[in-house]
Amino acid sequence: MLSIKKAAVIGSGVMGSGIAAHLANCGIPSYLLDVVPPDLEKIRKASPAHLYDADDIRLITVGLLDQNLEKLRECDWIIEAVTEKLDVKKNLYNKIKPYIRDSAWVSSNTSGLPLNELKFRDKFCITHFFNPPRYLKLIEVVGEAKELVEFIEEKLGKGVVKAKDTPNFIANRIGVFHVYDCFHMTYEKNWPLSNVEKVMGPATLHPKSAAFRTCDLVGLDTLSLVAKTCYDGCKEDENRNRFKNPAFLDQMIAKGLVGAKVGQGFYKKDKETKEILAINLQTLEYGPQQKFRADSLGKVREMTEPAEKLRTVVFADDEAGQIAWPLMSNMLVYAANRVPEISDSIEDVDRALRWGFGWELGPFEMWDALGVPQVVERLQKEGRAVPKLVQEILKKGGKFYPKPNLTFLKSRKANGGVVESNAGGSIVDLGDGVFCAEFQSKMNAIDGDVIETINKALARAEKEGLGVVITNEGENFSVGANLMLILLTAQQKDWKQLDYIVQEFQKTMQKIRFSPKPVVAAPFNLVLGGGCEVCLSAAHIEAHAETYMGLVEVGVGILPAGGGCKNMILRWEEKLTKPKSPQNMIWFSPLDGGVFPKVGKSFEMIAMGKVATSAKEGKKFGLLRKSDGVTLNRDNLTQAAKKKVLELAKNYQPPKMREDIQLPGRGGEVALVSGAHAFYLRGEISDHDMLIAKTVAHVLAGGDMPTIHYTSEQHILDLEREAFLKLCGEEKTQARMQHMLMNGKPLRN
Repeated sequence: MLSIKKAAVIGSGVMGSGIAAHLANCGIPSYLLDVVPPDLEKIRKASPAHLYDADDIRLITVGLLDQNLEKLRECDWIIEAVTEKLDVKKNLYNKIKPYIRDSAWVSSNTSGLPLNELKFRDKFCITHFFNPPRYLKLIEVVGEAKELVEFIEEKLGKGVVKAKDTPNFIANRIGVFHVYDCFHMTYEKNWPLSNVEKVMGPATLHPKSAAFRTCDLVGLDTLSLVAKTCYDGCKEDENRNRFKNPAFLDQMIAKGLVGAKVGQGFYKKDKETKEILAINLQTLEYGPQQKFRADSLGKVREMTEPAEKLRTVVFADDEAGQIAWPLMSNMLVYAANRVPEISDSIEDVDRALRWGFGWELGPFEMWDALGVPQVVERLQKEGRAVPKLVQEILKKGGKFYPKPNLTFLKSRKANGGVVESNAGGSIVDLGDGVFCAEFQSKMNAIDGDVIETINKALARAEKEGLGVVITNEGENFSVGANLMLILLTAQQKDWKQLDYIVQEFQKTMQKIRFSPKPVVAAPFNLVLGGGCEVCLSAAHIEAHAETYMGLVEVGVGILPAGGGCKNMILRWEEKLTKPKSPQNMIWFSPLDGGVFPKVGKSFEMIAMGKVATSAKEGKKFGLLRKSDGVTLNRDNLTQAAKKKVLELAKNYQPPKMREDIQLPGRGGEVALVSGAHAFYLRGEISDHDMLIAKTVAHVLAGGDMPTIHYTSEQHILDLEREAFLKLCGEEKTQARMQHMLMNGKPLRN
């Protein structure tokens, strides 16, 4: 594979800074050069964060371009990310050409300028990153650059699609058409903007930000320039006029109503009421968003299958369907008419819209989901032309994907890999003696079915396999325990049953920890509460780079009771203990003096409900060990976890039950509570927060022991369970739980 030891990014604007930051995320040092001094502090403090770990800012060296042209000789890849003007880019290339090594790659981060106008050397291509580069998977590559593409996919964890040299390439060509069609039709039909948003969001497999909110985030002025590129460059496009700015958009841009960066675009927040107001496209006045209900929108809230959701709304005989059908059918027809103009591959078109615009399915996957014959029949009834590509597909069986492309886990399931399942989980044979315990409960919450799935997977691996992977392919790894079950049991004051539930969870976490066959957890996205405790119990964690992990139970008035407190202490004990001294081969105590640091760090993590915002930060927080793995491309996560199971299984020795965990006793508890009390005196935490902090401190310090002492894992588990039940009996804790279930956000009471 291509070796890139150092890179340069020229242009320190939003995109250039984001690209340099993502190179740092992947361990690649770079120069960030511009005609004005780049601001490292701005990159370090960006929100959303550009960096997995703020300390990686050290991998970016900033400088003025004219003073550092010689530095380009050190670089294996030079990424140009200057303003989208052809003459500016060409002048830059003339300046840097003498300083580029023959073996180095140069690429332009243009979103739509033609390759044939830019290319000035053989090792040149377009690499169009999507913003923000850390979070969006898509990079569109224009030009022959096989070795660079392999590097981008493997080392940057990105998804590459090969685009043709056409205006705005793939994602923006179709995505911007779809958005502008929405603009024009909303105005022409006089649809309330908020109604369109409810239809063109998750109900039709678009992001939560839907159409107009997404445009506010992009910036209406920026969006207008992208659309103009299409209008100017696509003279043969049958829908060219759809790329013209509608009158209201020109007026909004003239008034400076260009989106989130100025606080007002299609939406703005009322300064007094804090209400989010929507603009009226006819009058350009802001007002309250209209309430909108449709039967089809109500039905899809309970659906999990994307194709079923799409069919329900697009074909609905209600107001939502009246909005969805024309907008979605226009996009589907437009996308089909663009092949092979913008790409020879329908797969690349679908990937571009999924990875770049956050759609749940790409256009051709949507054709299949709705049914190609059904869509064609309706188009013909309306007297609309059917694209040639679609006519050909009808002759070949009526599906763009006769055999859908499946991820590794889904492929195993589709080929008979499910060996056992219940309502909350499945056991999937991943081959080579490795089984997967897959969560499939609502939001992948830990409930009785999930616990049963884990236990059965462990038993099966012990009997006939080599190990277990714990993962799934939902939106999030797990949001935590089944809060509704806990709340109802507490409200009924069925303490015996609640104690049983917690004991069973603790027993399962210990089975994971002491399994004679290695267990590898493969978390991604949200990994909270009980989901985090599952990972802390595993022999190894193979985390996706975008893993948001933490013991957040304090937010609902409780504490971790599935071994979270215990395992956090053990993690920090390991993290803070010096290695063996080569001189005397003895183990040193934890750094900074004895037992307290590991307990103090654990208290900070649990009592403050701290969440690591990346896998890299998870290592700093003690949630991941130094030895745990990080996978950049989520598509490879399950396979990476399986590979680790096989590696560990060759010589696996499970840990032994600890009976020698040193805790500080009441003196340590007092010190921890004193720290929390300082926050209380400043008014930063409530009385109930203080009660929870005291309870967490009591558990971490070892209970009622008067001084430093040694204790067992089971004793800490018993303390966790006792404290959990006590807090569940508190009225304010139950209020927190109820508020979280009803509103999806914590209550600070």
